[in-house]
Amino acid sequence: MFAGAPFIAEGVIHNVSQAGCTVESDRIVLNGSYLIVRLLLPDAARALSIELAAIRWVRQGYFGLEFLRIPPADRVRLDRFLFDHHR
Repeated sequence: MFAGAPFIAEGVIHNVSQAGCTVESDRIVLNGSYLIVRLLLPDAARALSIELAAIRWVRQGYFGLEFLRIPPADRVRLDRFLFDHHR
């Protein structure tokens, strides 16, 4: 789930890393825009909060996000998720 100034939308996350991810979505977004993002990870816990993310590229149906601000507890959770799923 992601939100910009005038909208809230959903997408599928691909290629997640500590620095960002690719989002597959029908929502039209603008390169250089900023979003608030909530990632629903398969660990069934609450959504992981990305307080600020920047759209760095846009292609038909996809866009790239750079994570700019993540609360410390969510950073730890993201790091743990990546470690567990990239072995």
